[in-house]
Amino acid sequence: MKQQSVSGAVEERARNTDPELVAQCLDGSQTAWATLVTRYQRLIYSIPLRARLSADDAADIFQSVCLKLYEKLSTLRDHDRISSWLITTTNRECWRVSARNRRDSPPPSFEGEDEGERLDEIPSAAMPVDEQRETLERQQIVRETVESLPERCRDLLRMLFYQKDELSYADIARRMGIPVPSVGPTRARCLEKLKKLLNGRI
Repeated sequence: MKQQSVSGAVEERARNTDPELVAQCLDGSQTAWATLVTRYQRLIYSIPLRARLSADDAADIFQSVCLKLYEKLSTLRDHDRISSWLITTTNRECWRVSARNRRDSPPPSFEGEDEGERLDEIPSAAMPVDEQRETLERQQIVRETVESLPERCRDLLRMLFYQKDELSYADIARRMGIPVPSVGPTRARCLEKLKKLLNGRI
């Protein structure tokens, strides 16, 4: 019962802005803190996974970034730009973990290979940091906007675009308790609502 009430409180606060959540966190609200972490957990996890770090490394980075956010919350200047701060901090943690992993791993042996073969093994340059930041911030805006939709649209779009395994319309219809032919039109209406809410934001 207690777990259900906490989950309900987190969901209720999900519509609060970042500055509102930060103010509540600084007043000692654990529910506000849980809401803030939930809001940004996908963003934080996405960065080490994009960097091809392991799931264990991603989990360690998530914990480290959340701890840093908790410690720095009272000194952050722009509470409307938490996502930007999180992207920068998470990237730094990724670099730290990658450097540690390189130190702990033996260097690759290129014996018997010519220079051309070695160059083929060098990965292409990653997306520039500024471009990566813009992409991640846009993705976060979309996630937050989806969360602001009515429950039915929110659930539908989560199943369509945020599930690890692709669901058929029949699966979605069964979970939502609607006829299969209604899934397509409902999807179109929900995407139109999302588009209107995103207008001018990205």
